[in-house]
Amino acid sequence: MARLKMLKSPLKMATTQITKAHVVADRRITGRRLQARRLSVWKRDPTCAVCGRLVAYPQGFELDHKVPLFMGGEDLEANCQVLCVRFEMIEGQRIKRGCHASKTSAEAP
Repeated sequence: MARLKMLKSPLKMATTQITKAHVVADRRITGRRLQARRLSVWKRDPTCAVCGRLVAYPQGFELDHKVPLFMGGEDLEANCQVLCVRFEMIEGQRIKRGCHASKTSAEAP
């Protein structure tokens, strides 16, 4: 005798769909869309927003959210800025320095 398949309740299925949509909305952009945004923001102003240093594309800067995402900022181009980044060798270790590293460490909860 064949077994009958149990169907999920409609309420449980709806809850799962809402949760998945919420998770997708909170994700940062990646890939080509992120690279296009980096280029667009850099073209708008190729200088560091904090120190004013002219930065090279693509390795001389990191894209930073003016209002961090964890503090309610949105992942939009209008909320992004260019911050300089550089690396220093200290005791054989490559350490990240620059305005982006300073801002990020100051924002840490």
